[in-house]
Amino acid sequence: MAEMVGPNIAADLRRIHMIVTRGLDVSIENAARFAQEGLPQDSLGDGYRSYVAALLSFLTAHHLAEDAIAFPYFQERMPDLPVAQLEEEHERMQNLLDQAKEDLEGVGDEPGPALRHLEGALRQIHDLWGPHIAIEEEHLGVQRLAEMLPPEEHARLAGLLARHSQEHSGPDYLILPFALYNLPPEQRAVFSQSLPPMVTQQLVPLVWKEQWAPMQPFLLE
Repeated sequence: MAEMVGPNIAADLRRIHMIVTRGLDVSIENAARFAQEGLPQDSLGDGYRSYVAALLSFLTAHHLAEDAIAFPYFQERMPDLPVAQLEEEHERMQNLLDQAKEDLEGVGDEPGPALRHLEGALRQIHDLWGPHIAIEEEHLGVQRLAEMLPPEEHARLAGLLARHSQEHSGPDYLILPFALYNLPPEQRAVFSQSLPPMVTQQLVPLVWKEQWAPMQPFLLE
């Protein structure tokens, strides 16, 4: 189905899911590679650590925003939404995210064991993630929410979720490039419309570029 014209919180959530899914895939693939080959002691190694750190922060903030805002909001309007199950899965994933953060912080001069542990935690998150977002996207469908909510309510809810996520993630100079460049160009263009022009035209491409540039080998063009 083509994406609905105008604001739609379900389409926004799908873009977030796309960002996380690619982030997990790239992080797992390279954890396995670097555990075997060794983590480069240059900007590539720094970029990988920054990339994974951004993923862990981004996903944690996303779940917190859903628990605090999205799930209570939609539970009132959709009795069929299995909120208890979704929140329990968030808790299980958060335990693994905390473990992955510890593993990432433990990557030092001999990174092999920490990277293997990191890969294991990320794979467990990945195994939970796919079925989890399938449930969300089944219930929070683009067409269903387009019919349920007026455009201004989609925009209001999107703003609340974005602000909550921003307050619980960081640093911005890594999180925003991570989000933008884990999306293909068409979806990135839509996502960019929700950001202030200052961010997309000055901060990301110019002011912050040196700080996030090491992540570029792991991002989309």
